[in-house]
Amino acid sequence: MKQFNDDFKSRLYEITEDIENNSLVEIVTIIKAKSGFYRDISLWAASVSMFLVFSWLMFSEFEINVYLIYLITIFSFIITYFLTEIIKPWKRFLIKNKRLKRNTEIYGRAIFQKGGIRFTNEKTGVLIYVSVFEKQVFVLPDRGAFTAVPDEEWQNINENFQSIFNQNNTADAFLAEIKKCKKIFAEYIPPVENDINELPDDLEVDL
Repeated sequence: MKQFNDDFKSRLYEITEDIENNSLVEIVTIIKAKSGFYRDISLWAASVSMFLVFSWLMFSEFEINVYLIYLITIFSFIITYFLTEIIKPWKRFLIKNKRLKRNTEIYGRAIFQKGGIRFTNEKTGVLIYVSVFEKQVFVLPDRGAFTAVPDEEWQNINENFQSIFNQNNTADAFLAEIKKCKKIFAEYIPPVENDINELPDDLEVDL
């Protein structure tokens, strides 16, 4: 989350304002650290570790005190649990990609509803939800924006945003991708006279 600092936010607001001045789209960007806790993964990893350690101790050729076996087994569970919680790449590796995507989509849709993004007059609100731990970007347009822009364009937008996690600086890559949206939205959803900004650019939604 360090890359998504105040400087990033300032640049993001400038780009968002530029897009909204040149189209009828109302963009809201939400960045969250994660879309789930996944404690079951840590518990599962700790249980497997405990079983393996206990099995090795029980069938080891060395003589080990039963109390020591008990303590080592318990400590192996505790240590593995906390290491899995702390080492995020390792924890993410243990989670199926399908689950990461599903959780990100669930959170994104909940934010879309709770944040009132669906309440724009022309139904042209677009949520761009970034879930950092999951390394997922979920783009959710309201029906007005969705029907105005061709499906292949939405597909390209989604694929391009997803690629930001392959770059060294995720924040800069994200800004580069959102800039590309300006041309697309201006072409398919041009602005109208007396258009007002119906959604705050710094929208915060707690779930």
